[in-house]
Amino acid sequence: MLRFILPSLVWTALVVILSLVPSSNVSLHDIQIENVDKVAHFIMYTFMSLLWVIALKRQNIYVGLRRYALQIIVFGTFSISVVIEFIQEYAVVSRSFEVLDLIANGIGCIFGIVLFKIIYKDSYR
Repeated sequence: MLRFILPSLVWTALVVILSLVPSSNVSLHDIQIENVDKVAHFIMYTFMSLLWVIALKRQNIYVGLRRYALQIIVFGTFSISVVIEFIQEYAVVSRSFEVLDLIANGIGCIFGIVLFKIIYKDSYR
């Protein structure tokens, strides 16, 4: 089971670390695309939800996790994003709570599930 969950854990840890590093250490302002940070949020959460749903669908220990993987992942990954936004607001200097980040994260979570359904069509039910 660990071989399926390990990529998800590593990606989630990377997202948390990147989200909690003071913004002075992470600069996307040199890229001349408006709202590039929202695109980054969308991509990070798309891959996080995709990796987690693959992990839960491939594990064979808990049938309930497989059966409700999509709901668990959307709720879980979005909950992580909410917690991170509050931590940014109250515990990280130079970071703040942004509703648009939450929207980008939520859309990314859902898109990861949609991507899973497109890639794996009939493989997992």
